[in-house]
Amino acid sequence: MLDSLNALLIAAETGIKYETRQAVLLAFAIMMVVACIGIIVVIMLQKGTADNVSAVTGAQQQDSFYGKNKSRDKEGILKKVTLGLFVFILVCAVICFIVGIVD
Repeated sequence: MLDSLNALLIAAETGIKYETRQAVLLAFAIMMVVACIGIIVVIMLQKGTADNVSAVTGAQQQDSFYGKNKSRDKEGILKKVTLGLFVFILVCAVICFIVGIVD
């Protein structure tokens, strides 16, 4: 791990060609736009749950088979996809920032 970090730092010191930097930034920008559209679609596919309302009103949640296996159904999968897309966008943004400031 330290070897790859040292190689990255050495590459950062030597600099990146302007054309290469612009191509990388464009590629990551396109990937982030596609991921943003994907996350919007995935969030729109999710339906609201009564869990949010019950937390406000103080209602007790009931343990049921559905409640215990919620992560395996469509809603659970959509939540995991949403989180994955969010992490992907975050990593792309950090990489774009690093590539953009390296001279």
